[in-house]
Amino acid sequence: MRVRKKTVNRQEYYYLEETIRLEKPKVYSLFLGKKIPAKSQIKGKEKELLEKIYTDLLGGASRVYLTKEQLIQIEKQRRQYLQRVKRLGKAKQEEKEEIDTVNFIYTTLTTEGVPITKEDAGLAYRFTGKNVRGVRDENLKVALDMMKGIRRMKEGEKGISQDFILELHGTIMAGYNDKNPGEFRKKQAYIYLKSYDKAEEIRFRPPPPEKIEGMIAELVEWYNANVGKLNAVELAALLHLRIYMIHPFDDGNKRMSRLLLNKAFFDSGYPMLNISKETQSYFDALIRSAEKGEERPFVEFVVAQLALYLRSGFKKLALH
Repeated sequence: MRVRKKTVNRQEYYYLEETIRLEKPKVYSLFLGKKIPAKSQIKGKEKELLEKIYTDLLGGASRVYLTKEQLIQIEKQRRQYLQRVKRLGKAKQEEKEEIDTVNFIYTTLTTEGVPITKEDAGLAYRFTGKNVRGVRDENLKVALDMMKGIRRMKEGEKGISQDFILELHGTIMAGYNDKNPGEFRKKQAYIYLKSYDKAEEIRFRPPPPEKIEGMIAELVEWYNANVGKLNAVELAALLHLRIYMIHPFDDGNKRMSRLLLNKAFFDSGYPMLNISKETQSYFDALIRSAEKGEERPFVEFVVAQLALYLRSGFKKLALH
C-alpha cells in the first residue's frame, strides 16, 4: 500500500492506495485527509483498506486459518488464471483439460501403488462408455473408473450428499469387489506409514465403524451449509482432511479425499488441483494434521499448491 497526494482546487489531499492486478489493474483508495496521519493511525487505515479489498473480491467470505492477504492473493491469481484460459482457442482449452485430467489420474493412482502408465491415463480420458468394450487390462480398468468418477463430479450440482459419496466410491472402486465399493467399512481402520522395510501405524486412529454414518452426515451438512460462505480454499482443504480422518471405506479413502477436494473447487469456480503431485510433502502435511489434530498444516499446504498451479498451470502448453 502507498500514500498518494492529490491536488483538487489547489487543495492537497492524501489517500491510501493499493493496486490489484485482476482482469485489469484496479485501484482501491481510502481518503486520509489533508495531512498524512501518524504511523499508528496509518496501520488502522491499512486494515480498513484491506477489509475493503477483501469484501470486494471475496464478498466477505468467512475464513478459519488463512489470512485476508493470502486469500486476496489467491483470488487475484484465480482470476488471472481464468482470463488466460479464456484467451485460449478451443483446441488449446481442450488440450489443457486433457493434460490436467490425465496428470490427476496418473498421480492419484500411482501414489496409491496402482502401476498405471501415462498412456493408460490418456486412454481413460479419451474412452467413453460407447467405445469401451471388453477391456482386460486391470490397471486400465482402474484408470477408466477414476475417469468416470471425475466426470460424475463435474456433472453434479453444487453440494454433496451421503448417497453421492457412496456412489462416487462405488464408481472409482468398481474393480475392487473385495473392498466393498460403495459401502462404508464395517471394521476398525488403521493408517500406516510404509517404508522400504516396515509399516508403522501413525499416531491417529480413525473412528470405529458404528460412528461413520453419523460423522458423514455431519460432514455433509457442514459442507453444504458453507458452500459460498467459507472461502473456497479452506472449504476444499477441510473437506479433504475431514473425510480422510473419518476414513469411511475399506480402501480408496485418499482417492476419495482428492476427488472431493476437487468437487469443492469445482463448486466454487476453481480448476482441478493435482494435490498429490508433490507426494512426500502431501503426505507429510496430511499425516501431521491427522496426528496432531491440527487442521492448519494441511490447509496451508493446499493453498501453497493451489497458488503454484495457478501460476504455472500453462507450462506444458508453452503459453505466454
